Amino acid sequence: MPRPRKEHAQDTRALALQSAHRLLNQHGYLGVSMDAVADAIGVRKASLYHHFPEGKEQLVLEIADDVNAQDASGFAQALESSAAVRERLLALARYVIGERRQTSVVLRDAMRFMTAAHQQHIYRRFHDGQYAPLHAALEAGVAQGELRTHDTSRSAWAFLGLLSEMTVNENEPSSEPLAQFIVGLVLDGLSA
Repeated sequence: MPRPRKEHAQDTRALALQSAHRLLNQHGYLGVSMDAVADAIGVRKASLYHHFPEGKEQLVLEIADDVNAQDASGFAQALESSAAVRERLLALARYVIGERRQTSVVLRDAMRFMTAAHQQHIYRRFHDGQYAPLHAALEAGVAQGELRTHDTSRSAWAFLGLLSEMTVNENEPSSEPLAQFIVGLVLDGLSA
């Protein structure tokens, strides 16, 4: 039997990643298997192991790298959109709520089943591409006098936590009210 052409092998790899990504979003880490991915794209499981010798964990790690790279780009664009901290945070909230996929939350949950080395790899990518730029924006807000001196590390984590856990109310026509609420909650608090 002739070897598959290089283009076909690249297609198989790309299709496997797409299928695994979809399965991950639908069923979580434990619901993804090499058998399910192979069935979804019509190849033998051995073909998948040719592309992903470490199996399912390698597939998920590559999905995480792709998601983290996309989010790092989205975070950078949002945080560079204005000099004012409130506008920067609103742009970031709009990105996360409107553009970001549920994959980020699913990946966070999947990490507990992965090796420590892969957990650290995913965390480092998230830290460098998402947390660190947000933290720097909050630090700049303090330095510019827009924000009071505070623990910017905790506020960055709190902001990211709110963004990742809150969803748009089905009665709202857009995500804008939620973005405004989260930014207002972080910057203004609940005081009268």
